Amino acid sequence: MSVEPAVLARARARVLGAVAVGAADPVPPGTVGASDGDRVWVLPAWPDGATPALLEEYQTAPVPLDRPGQARRVLAAALRCCWTRPDDAPWPGESAAVAAVLGVYADMSRGDAVLARRWATGELRRLADTGWLLLDEASGTVRPGPRVALWAEHALPSLRDLLRRLPEPARDGDGGE
Repeated sequence: MSVEPAVLARARARVLGAVAVGAADPVPPGTVGASDGDRVWVLPAWPDGATPALLEEYQTAPVPLDRPGQARRVLAAALRCCWTRPDDAPWPGESAAVAAVLGVYADMSRGDAVLARRWATGELRRLADTGWLLLDEASGTVRPGPRVALWAEHALPSLRDLLRRLPEPARDGDGGE
Protein backbone atom coordinates (compact mmCIF):
# COMPACT_ATOMS: atom_id res chain seq x y z
CA MET A 1 0.00 0.00 0.00
CA SER A 2 1.31 3.42 -0.97
CA VAL A 3 0.81 6.56 1.11
CA GLU A 4 0.80 10.03 -0.39
CA PRO A 5 3.97 11.93 0.59
CA ALA A 6 1.95 14.91 1.89
CA VAL A 7 -0.14 12.67 4.17
CA LEU A 8 2.96 10.89 5.43
CA ALA A 9 4.77 14.20 6.12
CA ARG A 10 1.77 15.54 8.09
CA ALA A 11 1.59 12.32 10.10
CA ARG A 12 5.32 12.44 10.86
CA ALA A 13 5.11 16.07 11.97
CA ARG A 14 2.10 15.26 14.16
CA VAL A 15 3.90 12.38 15.88
CA LEU A 16 7.35 13.94 16.16
CA GLY A 17 6.22 17.51 16.83
CA ALA A 18 8.06 20.45 15.37
CA VAL A 19 11.33 19.25 13.87
CA ALA A 20 14.07 21.71 12.95
CA VAL A 21 15.97 21.33 9.69
CA GLY A 22 18.66 23.47 8.14
CA ALA A 23 17.51 26.70 6.53
CA ALA A 24 18.61 25.42 3.10
CA ASP A 25 16.85 22.03 3.43
CA PRO A 26 13.60 21.53 1.51
CA VAL A 27 10.31 21.44 3.41
CA PRO A 28 8.50 18.16 2.72
CA PRO A 29 5.15 18.28 0.93
CA GLY A 30 2.20 18.44 3.33
CA THR A 31 4.12 20.61 5.76
CA VAL A 32 4.93 24.27 6.17
CA GLY A 33 8.13 25.79 7.41
CA ALA A 34 8.56 28.45 10.07
CA SER A 35 12.02 29.99 9.83
CA ASP A 36 13.82 31.66 12.70
CA GLY A 37 16.85 32.52 10.59
CA ASP A 38 19.22 29.59 11.17
CA ARG A 39 16.62 26.81 11.04
CA VAL A 40 13.30 25.97 9.54
CA TRP A 41 10.78 24.29 11.81
CA VAL A 42 8.69 21.76 9.88
CA LEU A 43 5.01 21.72 10.90
CA PRO A 44 2.01 19.87 9.52
CA ALA A 45 -0.07 21.91 7.09
CA TRP A 46 -3.80 22.00 7.70
CA PRO A 47 -5.70 20.07 5.05
CA ASP A 48 -7.78 22.36 2.83
CA GLY A 49 -10.78 23.67 4.75
CA ALA A 50 -9.72 22.15 8.07
CA THR A 51 -9.57 24.32 11.15
CA PRO A 52 -8.70 23.35 14.72
CA ALA A 53 -12.44 23.32 15.54
CA LEU A 54 -13.19 20.91 12.69
CA LEU A 55 -10.36 18.62 13.68
CA GLU A 56 -11.55 18.57 17.30
CA GLU A 57 -15.08 17.75 16.12
CA TYR A 58 -13.68 14.59 14.56
CA GLN A 59 -11.57 13.92 17.67
CA THR A 60 -8.29 14.54 15.90
CA ALA A 61 -7.11 17.60 17.79
CA PRO A 62 -3.84 18.87 16.29
CA VAL A 63 -2.10 18.96 19.67
CA PRO A 64 -3.64 16.92 22.49
CA LEU A 65 -3.29 18.53 25.91
CA ASP A 66 -4.20 16.99 29.27
CA ARG A 67 -5.24 20.29 30.88
CA PRO A 68 -5.96 22.68 28.01
CA GLY A 69 -7.09 25.59 30.22
CA GLN A 70 -3.94 25.52 32.28
CA ALA A 71 -1.78 25.04 29.18
CA ARG A 72 -3.41 28.11 27.57
CA ARG A 73 -2.68 30.22 30.66
CA VAL A 74 0.96 29.08 30.71
CA LEU A 75 1.26 29.82 26.99
CA ALA A 76 -0.28 33.26 27.59
CA ALA A 77 2.20 33.92 30.43
CA ALA A 78 5.10 32.90 28.16
CA LEU A 79 3.83 35.10 25.34
CA ARG A 80 3.43 38.01 27.79
CA CYS A 81 7.14 37.71 28.53
CA CYS A 82 8.44 36.81 25.04
CA TRP A 83 6.26 38.90 22.74
CA THR A 84 7.77 42.21 23.77
CA ARG A 85 6.69 44.11 20.64
CA PRO A 86 2.99 43.21 20.31
CA ASP A 87 2.57 45.30 17.16
CA ASP A 88 4.97 42.89 15.43
CA ALA A 89 4.30 39.22 14.76
CA PRO A 90 4.81 36.91 17.75
CA TRP A 91 7.28 34.68 15.88
CA PRO A 92 10.17 34.33 16.42
CA GLY A 93 9.78 36.46 19.54
CA GLU A 94 12.45 36.90 22.14
CA SER A 95 13.84 34.68 24.85
CA ALA A 96 12.61 35.31 28.37
CA ALA A 97 13.62 33.87 31.70
CA VAL A 98 11.52 30.89 32.76
CA ALA A 99 11.37 32.51 36.21
CA ALA A 100 9.63 35.56 34.70
CA VAL A 101 7.06 33.33 32.93
CA LEU A 102 6.42 31.39 36.14
CA GLY A 103 6.02 34.69 37.98
CA VAL A 104 3.40 35.95 35.52
CA TYR A 105 1.58 32.63 35.73
CA ALA A 106 1.63 32.69 39.53
CA ASP A 107 0.27 36.26 39.48
CA MET A 108 -2.59 35.04 37.24
CA SER A 109 -3.42 32.11 39.53
CA ARG A 110 -5.19 31.82 42.83
CA GLY A 111 -3.97 29.69 45.68
CA ASP A 112 -0.55 28.29 46.45
CA ALA A 113 2.07 30.10 44.33
CA VAL A 114 4.65 27.32 44.79
CA LEU A 115 2.21 24.70 43.54
CA ALA A 116 1.17 26.96 40.64
CA ARG A 117 4.82 27.31 39.59
CA ARG A 118 5.32 23.54 39.74
CA TRP A 119 2.27 22.89 37.53
CA ALA A 120 3.33 25.64 35.15
CA THR A 121 6.80 24.09 34.81
CA GLY A 122 5.20 20.84 33.67
CA GLU A 123 3.01 22.71 31.19
CA LEU A 124 6.05 24.58 29.82
CA ARG A 125 7.63 21.21 29.07
CA ARG A 126 4.46 19.87 27.41
CA LEU A 127 4.09 23.05 25.33
CA ALA A 128 7.73 22.70 24.28
CA ASP A 129 7.17 19.04 23.34
CA THR A 130 4.33 20.08 21.03
CA GLY A 131 6.10 23.04 19.39
CA TRP A 132 4.17 25.90 21.02
CA LEU A 133 7.26 26.99 22.96
CA LEU A 134 11.02 26.49 22.69
CA LEU A 135 12.28 25.73 26.17
CA ASP A 136 15.98 25.74 27.04
CA GLU A 137 16.13 24.35 30.56
CA ALA A 138 19.93 24.55 30.66
CA SER A 139 19.86 28.34 30.27
CA GLY A 140 16.50 28.79 32.01
CA THR A 141 14.90 30.52 29.01
CA VAL A 142 11.84 30.10 26.84
CA ARG A 143 10.61 31.70 23.63
CA PRO A 144 7.66 31.24 21.29
CA GLY A 145 7.71 27.98 19.39
CA PRO A 146 7.29 27.49 15.66
CA ARG A 147 3.55 26.71 15.91
CA VAL A 148 3.08 30.36 16.86
CA ALA A 149 4.34 31.31 13.39
CA LEU A 150 1.24 29.71 11.87
CA TRP A 151 -1.26 31.98 13.65
CA ALA A 152 -3.36 33.93 11.19
CA GLU A 153 -2.93 37.72 11.30
CA HIS A 154 -6.69 38.24 11.83
CA ALA A 155 -6.47 36.25 15.10
CA LEU A 156 -3.72 38.39 16.63
CA PRO A 157 -5.63 41.57 17.69
CA SER A 158 -7.71 39.77 20.32
CA LEU A 159 -4.61 37.95 21.57
CA ARG A 160 -2.74 41.26 21.83
CA ASP A 161 -5.61 42.71 23.90
CA LEU A 162 -5.59 39.71 26.22
CA LEU A 163 -1.83 39.86 26.75
CA ARG A 164 -1.95 43.56 27.60
CA ARG A 165 -4.32 42.72 30.48
CA LEU A 166 -1.98 40.12 31.99
CA PRO A 167 0.40 41.00 34.84
CA GLU A 168 3.68 42.64 33.85
CA PRO A 169 6.65 40.25 33.93
CA ALA A 170 9.32 40.94 36.52
CA ARG A 171 12.41 42.45 34.93
CA ASP A 172 15.99 41.95 36.15
CA GLY A 173 16.17 43.39 39.62
CA ASP A 174 12.36 43.53 40.02
CA GLY A 175 12.11 40.61 42.41
CA GLY A 176 12.21 37.83 39.81
CA GLU A 177 13.76 34.55 40.88
